[in-house]
Amino acid sequence: MTPTPPTWPTQPVYKIPRFLLLWAIACWCVPAHGDLAPRVAIFAEKGFPQGTGRLPVAAQKLARTLRSLGFESQILNAEELADSTRLSPSLFPALVLPSGNAFPKNALPNLHAYHRAGGCLVLSGVPFSHPCELQEKKWKDLGHANFYEHRGEGMGTGGFHSSRTDEKSTIRIPVSPLQIPPQWFPPADGRTQWLDPKSLDPADDVVPIVDTVLPDQTARPAAALIRHRCQSFLGACDVWLGHCGNGNSEADAFRATQLLVRGVLWALREKEQIAQEKFDAGIARLNQEAPPAPLPAGLEWNESPMPWGPRFIPKSATPARQMRVVSLAKLSADERVAITCLQGLTCRTLPEIWLVRNAADRFWLEQHQQQGHIDSVHEVADWTRLVAEFRPIIRGVVVPDLALYRGDLIAANVAACEDLLVASPELAERLGLEVRIDLRGRFETYVEGLRWMWETYRDRFNRHVCDYMQPARLRAGNFAFAYQWRAPMVWICGDEDEAHPGADRFQEKRAVAEIFAQMHGNIPVFGFPAADPGIGIGEPPGVELASRYGKALVCTDHTVNAGVMSGFSVEALRTPEQPPAPPLQRDKVYVALVVSDGDNQNAWHQFFRSYFEHPSHGKFPLAFGIGPAIRELQPAVAQWYYDRATPTTEFIADVSGAAYMQPDHWGEAYREPDRLLSGFLDWTAKMLPPMGLRTLRTVHGEDKLLAQYAKALPFCHSIFADMGCYSGHKGIRNLTYALPDGMPVFRAATTWRNFGNGFLGEIREQVGSQRPAFVNGFVHCWTFRPGDIQKIVESADPDMVFVTPSQLAQLYREAQTQVARTSPK
Repeated sequence: MTPTPPTWPTQPVYKIPRFLLLWAIACWCVPAHGDLAPRVAIFAEKGFPQGTGRLPVAAQKLARTLRSLGFESQILNAEELADSTRLSPSLFPALVLPSGNAFPKNALPNLHAYHRAGGCLVLSGVPFSHPCELQEKKWKDLGHANFYEHRGEGMGTGGFHSSRTDEKSTIRIPVSPLQIPPQWFPPADGRTQWLDPKSLDPADDVVPIVDTVLPDQTARPAAALIRHRCQSFLGACDVWLGHCGNGNSEADAFRATQLLVRGVLWALREKEQIAQEKFDAGIARLNQEAPPAPLPAGLEWNESPMPWGPRFIPKSATPARQMRVVSLAKLSADERVAITCLQGLTCRTLPEIWLVRNAADRFWLEQHQQQGHIDSVHEVADWTRLVAEFRPIIRGVVVPDLALYRGDLIAANVAACEDLLVASPELAERLGLEVRIDLRGRFETYVEGLRWMWETYRDRFNRHVCDYMQPARLRAGNFAFAYQWRAPMVWICGDEDEAHPGADRFQEKRAVAEIFAQMHGNIPVFGFPAADPGIGIGEPPGVELASRYGKALVCTDHTVNAGVMSGFSVEALRTPEQPPAPPLQRDKVYVALVVSDGDNQNAWHQFFRSYFEHPSHGKFPLAFGIGPAIRELQPAVAQWYYDRATPTTEFIADVSGAAYMQPDHWGEAYREPDRLLSGFLDWTAKMLPPMGLRTLRTVHGEDKLLAQYAKALPFCHSIFADMGCYSGHKGIRNLTYALPDGMPVFRAATTWRNFGNGFLGEIREQVGSQRPAFVNGFVHCWTFRPGDIQKIVESADPDMVFVTPSQLAQLYREAQTQVARTSPK
């Protein structure tokens, strides 16, 4: 139960002298034994494996919370955990390990000594079950190992037990010293793993703080407090949180923080490092906090025409016949950002500046010339002369706050809305431009700046397009397209870049959700929500958030010059006519190989060229997923690939239609999500035919949803569902079938990485004895390069026949027709 807050007397009121008040506060922060506030260590290591059970709480944020309660907190890395002079019970009575199952193996001896000496551990996941090692400057998970046992070098923290995955357990909050409000844990949020008390020493005490209640009403400790009475770890106290703090939402982070902090309070009280009064006061304060409210939902949607005409993607004006070319190679970050602003500004009227960042940018400039889109190029040796030439349309400079992580991103949004360049005061003086706005020192956090930016410029921003803008991408000079169209540029940090001062991934996600909720639905979001591991919200969560608000991702985080390229036009794209499908044979396995990730517009600049330039190209049927947005965004690039297609090449729409979205989450924030999906499918139906696309790949999607796709896209020969084979679809009968209207569905029969028996082995496993069989061979492009695919074809079983997706659909329909003819009426 939540403690009743004390009732303060109203009469009489006495004024306490200030020095006595300060003395009282200081005494409250002093431990029961000692003259300093207790010190708490928190483990955090850059690039550490994100093991199962890892808590969604930034170490820096947890440290600030503990400091606000009067505790000294220090973050220790793996090397420091292994050093007895840095980690010992005398220095830190309690250690928080929020890394779940994963732990640094090199620290195990010192962690063992720390625990034996009475050091308290606040743990997550199934602690000490996945040792990790630094190999060639990268952390590697060495796999499962039982370092949680009592014997040998085990940490004595206890093992786990698992229920069957089909058991529907529930959560119950028992009475415990942590006084957890029951309403914070949804009852249906059952856990399949719990602490096994039998794995502890019989002398140890276990106090459940969260129970998993099995269908037979048996309660198991999903999270627990452990008092070690055993000889090995006598006096140590552990907080075993298991998976009760898991998740990636703001609510999950709130629960995890509450559990961790309460656990620290309990451990310190058990060790008599704080008095009971301080423990009670801390719990009372924590109980005053409220879980976060849901993200914006229940929105109304009214279809709004695109301001650039009947296209899903913004289209620039026809570019100049002579292109000014600026190399970014020798420019500073400050200079790259400034010239990129100028490129975006000029693209609003006449695109004529082409930026060269790498060899691919030069290659596509030459291809635009060869295709007749550009007559000539002029190499600009001194980019500042362009600033002088276009001075009449440049209103001045906005100075970014480079001390704030993403302060330059806030400045880029301001520049786009005010027709400014982003530049330092020094560069502004050199360019002869007036500083109109100076953002230095204006905001303490990125969220504060983000909300100010939206409130100030919401009427100037284009509400039909937005951009996930990586900070590194901005500094590289790749944001002109977003600048040109005044698209809100946002970035939600991840668990690695959250280490920067002023970063808070959950508050940032909420702020971005609020912005998305005020924009139109069925619109594109450019960029990409993830960079290096832990940098950014991540691909699936970022796509899910955008999908929730009806924004479909067009991956352009490495695509320079989109503002120029989108101004050119290609009316229709066609591949060479395919040969007829081979004769249907009842003893064959027909496989359509389809290379993934073609919705990644960046990949068409360089990555996919190797497939079309490889000697094996055209020697066997091979299909490529391609984002339909490419015809509007990079028409000349698309033309290059279509010109090099062979009769055995087929393109399919990738992934899941007009642009990258998650159908299961599309429009969830709206009252009528089906209306939003219908509008998205209308765009898809408009964009596929001009590219000759007659099937598409979806991310997940149950049959009810696929039926909506089939109805909206009657010109398609089939649906190639799923990005890799999901565990729920086992066996070819569940992978290949027809919807009620007759549309064939080919779910992916191969996985992302093709572990185990390999690509062909997975096909054999899925197909079994079924003949004829029709297989969607999902080819993960980042795993299989051109030579690898050639080896698959050359190593195939004698009964395997490779075909295009169109041929696969034709053969499947023929087989179904034959079955229907021979079946008894």
